[in-house]
Amino acid sequence: MHTGKTVTEQLSVMQSCLFNGNTEQAQRILVGMYQLYPQAMQEVVDVAIHNEILSGLFRAKPRPLVSEALQWYDVMENQYAIEPNSNTFAVLIGGFVNNGMQNVALALMQEMLRNGYTIHGMLLSSYLSDEDIRKIENMAKDVVNKGEDNVELASMLLGEVKSAEDNISAITGDSAEQESVEHAPVTLDELAGISNKPGAYERQQLNSTNVAGIMQLKSTLESLYLNELHGYNLQVRLENDTYDAALARYREINEKRNDPLLSANTSALRRLSASWLPKLESMIEEEQQRCQVAMEGHSDKDRLKYGRYFVQLDASKMATVTILETLRLNATSNGLHSQSERQNLLNQKASGGVFASTLVTKLSKAIHNEIRFEQMKKRTNRHVFGHRLSLARLATSGKLFNMAVRRAKMREHREHSADLFLDEWGLDTRIRIGSLLVSMLLESARIPERRDGEAEHMVPAFHHKLEFLNGRRHGLVYPSSTLRELFKSDSSSHAVTARHLPMLVPPRPWMTYNSGGYLTRDEPCMRINDGSEQLRLLKHASNEDRLSTVLAGLDALGMTRWAINRPVFEAIRKVWNAGREIAEIPASTYNEPEPVKPADYDENPKARIKHHLETREWMNGRANQHSQRCDCNYKIEIAQAFMNHPMYFPHNMDFRGRAYPIPPHFNHLGNDMCRGLLTFHEGRPLTERGMHWLKIHLANLFGKDKMSHDERIAFVEENKAKIMAAADDPIPAAFLNDEPGAVRPWWLDADSPWQALAACIEYTDAVRSPDPAAYISHLHIHQDGTCNGLQHYAAMGRDSKGAHEVNLATSDRPQDVYSGILRVAERYVNEDAELGVEEALQLKNRLTRKIVKQTVMTNVYGVTLMGAKEQIIARLREVKDENGAHVFDIMNLSKLALYLAKKIFASLGEMFTQAQETQNWLNESARRISSSMTRAALADTIKMAADARKSSARLRTAVKQAKAAGETLDCDEVLELWPDLGPGAMRRKRLDTLADKPMTPVAWTTPLGMTVLQPYRKMVTRRVATNLQNINVHDVNMPAQINSQKQKTAFPPNFVHSLDASHMVLSAIECKVAGLVFASVHDSYWTHACDVDKMNSILREQFVKMHKQPIMANVKAEFEQRYSDHMVPIVVWDYVNSFSFEKNGELKGSQRRLSKSGHEKQAEQIEADLARKHIESCDETEGVLGGTDDLVQMQIEVNDQKLAESMEVVDLTSIELIDPAQDLFGAARQADLIAYTQSVNGNRIKDERRALMKTYRERVSQLRKYMTQMAKKTAPSEEDKIKLCAAEQAAVDSKQVTQGTLVKYIENLKAERDSLIDGLDAKYPVKFDRSLAISISQRDDKEQLEQLETLIKQGKLAGRLVKGHKFTELTFDDLPAQGDFDINQVLRSPYFFS
Repeated sequence: MHTGKTVTEQLSVMQSCLFNGNTEQAQRILVGMYQLYPQAMQEVVDVAIHNEILSGLFRAKPRPLVSEALQWYDVMENQYAIEPNSNTFAVLIGGFVNNGMQNVALALMQEMLRNGYTIHGMLLSSYLSDEDIRKIENMAKDVVNKGEDNVELASMLLGEVKSAEDNISAITGDSAEQESVEHAPVTLDELAGISNKPGAYERQQLNSTNVAGIMQLKSTLESLYLNELHGYNLQVRLENDTYDAALARYREINEKRNDPLLSANTSALRRLSASWLPKLESMIEEEQQRCQVAMEGHSDKDRLKYGRYFVQLDASKMATVTILETLRLNATSNGLHSQSERQNLLNQKASGGVFASTLVTKLSKAIHNEIRFEQMKKRTNRHVFGHRLSLARLATSGKLFNMAVRRAKMREHREHSADLFLDEWGLDTRIRIGSLLVSMLLESARIPERRDGEAEHMVPAFHHKLEFLNGRRHGLVYPSSTLRELFKSDSSSHAVTARHLPMLVPPRPWMTYNSGGYLTRDEPCMRINDGSEQLRLLKHASNEDRLSTVLAGLDALGMTRWAINRPVFEAIRKVWNAGREIAEIPASTYNEPEPVKPADYDENPKARIKHHLETREWMNGRANQHSQRCDCNYKIEIAQAFMNHPMYFPHNMDFRGRAYPIPPHFNHLGNDMCRGLLTFHEGRPLTERGMHWLKIHLANLFGKDKMSHDERIAFVEENKAKIMAAADDPIPAAFLNDEPGAVRPWWLDADSPWQALAACIEYTDAVRSPDPAAYISHLHIHQDGTCNGLQHYAAMGRDSKGAHEVNLATSDRPQDVYSGILRVAERYVNEDAELGVEEALQLKNRLTRKIVKQTVMTNVYGVTLMGAKEQIIARLREVKDENGAHVFDIMNLSKLALYLAKKIFASLGEMFTQAQETQNWLNESARRISSSMTRAALADTIKMAADARKSSARLRTAVKQAKAAGETLDCDEVLELWPDLGPGAMRRKRLDTLADKPMTPVAWTTPLGMTVLQPYRKMVTRRVATNLQNINVHDVNMPAQINSQKQKTAFPPNFVHSLDASHMVLSAIECKVAGLVFASVHDSYWTHACDVDKMNSILREQFVKMHKQPIMANVKAEFEQRYSDHMVPIVVWDYVNSFSFEKNGELKGSQRRLSKSGHEKQAEQIEADLARKHIESCDETEGVLGGTDDLVQMQIEVNDQKLAESMEVVDLTSIELIDPAQDLFGAARQADLIAYTQSVNGNRIKDERRALMKTYRERVSQLRKYMTQMAKKTAPSEEDKIKLCAAEQAAVDSKQVTQGTLVKYIENLKAERDSLIDGLDAKYPVKFDRSLAISISQRDDKEQLEQLETLIKQGKLAGRLVKGHKFTELTFDDLPAQGDFDINQVLRSPYFFS
């Protein structure tokens, strides 16, 4: 893992050497890495890196290294086994032609053809400029004219060049000719100068918000008001001018600073920021010069680390990026890491600003992206341009949605694409460059300030200081008070990037994972971080041609052409300029009064807390109001700029496959205002069925979507006059001016007022047309799913009840799942209210559908209880009485919301049992996966730990011996005993630490064939020392353990999202093939009114087709295959018994402790310890038996007598063991009896052996005394005579025992004793060779474990449970049983989408 990071960083250094012309050092780095990391290099390095080396050799200064390039070509093939591609030959041929070595170039061209590559593919290489191709063409002409040996090859080359040029001319054509056909298919050369046409929209005045983002946006949009450029060229200009336009404007301002007209037309903030440019630019140039010196002399190693990257961008461009990014982040609330951190600043009334770590990382990323963009701009030619145009033409014609054609074109594109190697900056480099630029800006940015009675003087525009938040110290860069006044307050959180505006021409089709969308740059089709696992999976899937369907879906969405709805825009413009809060357009000022501090603030804690909450709410409201105002400003400015232009929204996707428009500020996924402003550019005849669906759509926008279709149409007919009045005068002047008696427009009461207004206008225009059925309609008509996540759960589980609730089944009218949940929740609340529950009493009769809707909708997507509480708090705060006062006290909101969230969750479980079971299965499967590790990794970890223990033991022994001898061990001796203490010890220690942590993410394959990998890990934080401060940042390239809790909770919603995305993509492709204009907002599908029936049919067919697959069975089978070699840690409880007796022989009870056997294997100990650490790192609770080592037997003293009475001795020689899997209680009871019998028999053996030994000793003692007495000359009296037992007396009397035979007789007695003792083992069996192990998995046998615990506490079992840990094979539970719902009913359900 560490090696891979080293390779990435070194390749970045190599790339910087190539950029700076130090090709020889780049070669040395690459050769060195092959020697140090041969395996990692095979995995990481491909032909693109070698192409960079070859290109660098030809660009070397002061002279090209031509022979070295040819040598490297041989080395890459023969030594490194890298096969050349068409780009390799393009670099070589172009390089040799430029250096006058035409014969070598022709020879390489022949070799290229022999290797299966084409001249066409070579011409499509971005390594060749137009000038390179011209020289190659001239070389071929010379060969043909002179009649040399390679005439045929040269002729072929000339033919390919001419064919490509003809193709480009055919595609671009003449703009006037393209405009001559009114309804011709859209081409790539549409005119931006459409404003010259009759009826074109004239630009209107907007009262824009004066913040940095809006100013930059307006500057960029100026291009759209110029009419001298054609569509493609204008699009390229928009993408290229992000910072160039700002730089040019800054320079113009500085040149004309004393011009009064400039002051009148330029905002104060723009003039101010322009004044910072010269000094900052000068400081950057000086630092770049110092970096150049460091690179030449290698004297300043610290500067050299970042200097090779710092010089790659022009100082003026770098200064512009620094100013704009810093202004943007300080003018927006997005400068803070999270909402909670932002809230902390508000609570503490901190000075605002942006966290230094955030500013530094975002700024360095912007610089890095600009460097990349500059590199990509240099690598293009007319043939690449023509190829892209031809692909775009295929897409717009629909041919690219033939999957066979698409796959063929994708293979061709992969073969010809450059796949440029773009370096990744290391973390230290990013932080150092970003902090350096921030420091320079802090020094150079000055702002005039005038204090009371003082002359105007210059003060720093930004300050840097340290503040404590949540007990941690954070660096903040914040604007001065004067600059904050220019910002007004923290403004919109949206980035302003001209490259992320809507497109004027159709997006580039997605041909590979990183080739599509915008025209001038390559970005991944997935929204993921650099260096992520998902990116590697995505690239691998692209190379294996497994993304064709997904990418076709993105193209189908991106090819939809949009236009601005002019009447709706005019209404919005009036509202905006008036500054009133109407239809979610925020007012220009925040009019809510600041909460007044109560009189008892200091004495009453409750009053103090309430005032604090109200003040925080007011501050959030003020910040949000301005943020929303700026957001609206972005949208309105973009809409006006694109008024006379068609728009396209290129799409990409998240890691689950859900599609999103790339332009962030203005798209159809935006709010109601955005959607109301947008119409389809293409119009289609309304038709009678279209009028039917237009009416239904209009009723839906007024919240009538739970009525039957006939009732919705009746609603429209009843309100026809109001609809037409709204269309005629959407915003009456009297209402806009808030005149007394003014009537509120009817359409403002709609759920989605701006979309409702658009529908009112469309309906009115159609009705008033001579033939409504022939009216050309541009409006998008929506078909929305009913809680789409629950629809997928019901379909997967074939749940009839759930299917009915979410409109999968046929019904006379649409079902309302939210109202259904509301009814169940109200029942729960009413029951609690009768019991006097305080929360229920407050909520009774006050619940509404709106309060529960968001939580119900997001529950299926994984909202947590705390997340649901926050949602409900927001909804409860909106509840007001007839006087406009809040119904619920702000002090009680938290507990009320938590109570209601629990009731909503319980209601969902009651109504959707099948969905709950499926969700639980997905949760449990993800939990097991995310805590698992492979068998090989487990074995390696155990071996590594065992080796470390052995090395440690050897070292300890050696240290003791050396100490005893009065000596010390030197370093070499220590390293010989324990090599891991040597070089790389810190790295190994980190890897050892990671071995104790789970590292396996959850991955699955969607119905589209795309592999999804959940990215949730506990990020590694690194501290980087900079001249600004020590900065702690997350290092995404460092290996990090899985966030098991997030992996588990996020899997069910992510899985459902992936199904939702798959259905959308399949539907989009089919709609495109069927000729429909199509758009979607996740589970809401849009098309023309006349095509709704066709789209509905496609939606149902694709849903049924997808769910006829055994989705859950496929996932389980994939998991079993993907994780077949994985082991998962589990908690096990061993049932053990041990008995003892009182002195009187009665049962004493089970012992409390179990000593570990001294001969346990070391590997088992290590595995158990590793399993325990894995479980602990997953933040898992220990479950039924808590975290104790042994089960606490709380009632054992009471039940000891009962236990003693129930015990009995069993015959150990003939007992049949009970299988614990069949009868756990019987097996445990049998184990008790066996242990009891062993204990009783053992004690009997001890007692009888003791008795036999005592009898033997007594008999021998008496006999010896007697024989001694009898040997005396005087016979003893009868009273003194020693008494013998009958056996010994008889033996003496019969003369068997005499003085001579006494020893032998005693030996016989001993043999008799030993024989009796030996017979005790057979008489009282103790040994039991068969296994009595009863081990219960806490994961798999939870109910049995709880039952066993209860029986022990009740005294019915005498043993106890001892906790342990181990790894076991990763298995998955059986899938929940499916219901009897017929999925084909979806085809007939009238309200599945409606």
